[in-house]
Amino acid sequence: MKITQKVNVPILTYHSLDESGSVISTAPEVFRQQMKFLSENGYQVIRLNELINSLSEHRTPFLKTVALTFDDGFQNFFTEAFPILQEFGFKATVFLVTDFCGKNNDWAGNPSDFSPSKLLSWSEIKELHDYGIEFGNHTRTHPDLTKISDSQLKSEIIESKAKIEDSLGSEVTTFAYPFGKFNSFVKQAVEKNHKAACSTNLGKIQSGSDYFSLERVDTYYLSNPQIFNRLSSQSFDGYMFFRQIMRDVKAFVTNN
Repeated sequence: MKITQKVNVPILTYHSLDESGSVISTAPEVFRQQMKFLSENGYQVIRLNELINSLSEHRTPFLKTVALTFDDGFQNFFTEAFPILQEFGFKATVFLVTDFCGKNNDWAGNPSDFSPSKLLSWSEIKELHDYGIEFGNHTRTHPDLTKISDSQLKSEIIESKAKIEDSLGSEVTTFAYPFGKFNSFVKQAVEKNHKAACSTNLGKIQSGSDYFSLERVDTYYLSNPQIFNRLSSQSFDGYMFFRQIMRDVKAFVTNN
C-alpha cells in the first residue's frame, strides 16, 4: 500500500543516547541541541502513529513535520531522552524487543563498538506510555526475520505485539524490522497485524512510499549540526540519497 499525498516528512531514527560514540549512539547533548533546533524553528514533532493516521485519513501533515523513533528501547530513553522531550513538549515512538525488556540488549548482531546496555523496564514503559509515548513492535528477540521459520516469524511478530498491548492496554499499530531486514513474506506477515512498518532505507516519507517499508533518516549521519539544521532543504534530501547509494555499493561489494 502506497502513500498518495504529496509529502516530504522525515522519520528520525535514534537508538541509544550515550557518550560511547558507537554507530547506534547519539550523545545526549547532541540530542538536546537537535530538539532545541526543531522547537525554535517551528517543527511539529509527533509520534509515528500520528503520522500514519494522518496519511491513512488522507490528511496532509503540516509542512515542517518530523516523527521521532527510537529502536530497541534502551533505558537511557527514560533517563536522557524523556526529560528533553518533556522540556520541549515533544512525543516519540519507541520500538520494544519484548523478551528483553528490563534486561540488557544481549541479542546477536549488535555493533562491536557498543557494549551491552540496559533496556526499559515495564514500569518505566508504563510511565512513559501515560505521558503519551507510543510503543511499537520490534519483535520478541530481535532476530533477522528473513532467516527464521514460519512459526518463529509468527511468534516474533504476534506475541510481542500482544505483550505490549496486554501491558499497556492500547493497540500497537507500528513495527520496525530488526536490522532493517525483510522480504515479501516477512512484509506480508507484518502487514496482517499492523498499519505501518519502518525500514532502514534512508530518505523521507514521500508520495509513493510504501506503508510497510517506510524510509527513515538514521541520526548517525546527523551528528554535525550543519547537516541536521538543513533538515527541510533539498540539499539534505540529496545528502540522504547519496548516503543510500553508498550503503548499496558497500552491501554489493560485501556480498559479492
